[in-house]
Amino acid sequence: MALRALDERAPSPYRVVVEEVDTDAWTHTLREGGFDTSEAALQWCEERLAGEASPLPPVRPSAAAIPPAGVAKTLAPRPAGRSP
Repeated sequence: MALRALDERAPSPYRVVVEEVDTDAWTHTLREGGFDTSEAALQWCEERLAGEASPLPPVRPSAAAIPPAGVAKTLAPRPAGRSP
């Protein structure tokens, strides 16, 4: 499946989602790859159908998803009650 991000400024705005099913092991795996253009995403899909595709390129995270260096993460408070 090929998808387009709603935000035009999103990194890797074109995504390909691939589901692989192993009927012997009764499992399935979903993977997602990111592309800069629709042409590149569709080309990868065509190569996949032909059995010649390279690995999916990683999805680049958005700048907002990466905290600046040196900024501590805040932890959510623990609810009262039992401790781990």
